[in-house]
Amino acid sequence: MFRQTLLIALLVSLLATATYAGFTCAKPCYGNMCCSIPSNNEYYLTDFCGTTSACGPTPYCSGTHYFTADSQRFGCGKYLNLCTASKKCIKAQIVDAGPAIWVEQDAGRAIIDASPSICKLLFNANSCGWSDHFSITAVLTSATDTRPLGPFNVTDTEYDIMIKEGIEAMDSCIAAEECGPVVNV
Repeated sequence: MFRQTLLIALLVSLLATATYAGFTCAKPCYGNMCCSIPSNNEYYLTDFCGTTSACGPTPYCSGTHYFTADSQRFGCGKYLNLCTASKKCIKAQIVDAGPAIWVEQDAGRAIIDASPSICKLLFNANSCGWSDHFSITAVLTSATDTRPLGPFNVTDTEYDIMIKEGIEAMDSCIAAEECGPVVNV
């Protein structure tokens, strides 16, 4: 019985490792970051706080400030819509670069690093680390997205439209050379 339990535990561990390992950045940039965007727009959510950033001052980390890193992928000052599988979303502004490529490699997936308030609202967690595996979809906002920064919910149809418009916004951003040196993977 002990051997069976040990064997099952080993198999579960190997499957978990295979599921989360293996992220490879197709387009490293700036020495230690990844500019690749997953073709499915799926990321793990982590949180960060700081006083300086690649795009200027970081907003206060307490309260309801909605900001992210990943300027190397999307560009400083741009806006992202971040959504959970249940279609709970937040519009946030990009204020920093990162995370380091090794963090994404350890996580096995690309990461959106965001303000603590985003972590709290989307997952009701006091902190978000890559090992928590909080999965989100992230896309640039379209030029027609007039939502204010902060939380919102969408229907399945609205979500599909938002994803399509986000991909179009990214294509326009790349064509205008306003986004990072991005490669879809």
